[in-house]
Amino acid sequence: MKRLFPKKGEQKDKMIMEVKKHARELALRSRGFARRADIARQNAKIALQRGERDRAKNYLIQYKQYQLKTDRANNIRAKFERQIEAIEEGITIQKSGQFMSKIRDELKTIAMKASPTKIAEISEDSEMYVTEIEEAGDILAGDPEIDLGIDIGDELNQLETELLLNTSGTMPNVPVGNLPAYISDVDLEEETPEIESKEKLQAEIEKLKKELDV
Repeated sequence: MKRLFPKKGEQKDKMIMEVKKHARELALRSRGFARRADIARQNAKIALQRGERDRAKNYLIQYKQYQLKTDRANNIRAKFERQIEAIEEGITIQKSGQFMSKIRDELKTIAMKASPTKIAEISEDSEMYVTEIEEAGDILAGDPEIDLGIDIGDELNQLETELLLNTSGTMPNVPVGNLPAYISDVDLEEETPEIESKEKLQAEIEKLKKELDV
């Protein structure tokens, strides 16, 4: 089937090969005519040396004829070679155009995905989502005093008063010295209520009384 119905590309390649082959044949013919022309001219010299003037003329006529054939074959070959070069250059330009078209389409696709407007929209959306996430975090964290409806103003004032009394009536602006550490409740395990015996409870009470007496 390929032989009966060859593709256009295959037909074009075959034609180019055939024309190049014909151009080589023309080059060989031209070279042959040039050699014969040279021989005819040498024979004309020999004829003159021999004193055969008429024969020298005939050899010179042959020399001119072979020169004409050489020039004709060279001209035909030059035309074929010029046209073949034009075809090959055209094929190169055509392929380059196809590649440029593909590159253009790819650049167009990339430009559409990475256009300044698109990037600006993505950046704006990203900032909006970040803001929404932060707002959601603030909502989750909240303000316990407000969320739970607990007023700790009185308790805070009472603690400040106690601190004033314990520090001779003054509150330091900047804490100095070894500050007491906060008690962490992170590592505390959940305590399970236990039923203790009366003897154990009594022992704990006695222990606390002794500590208070000290």
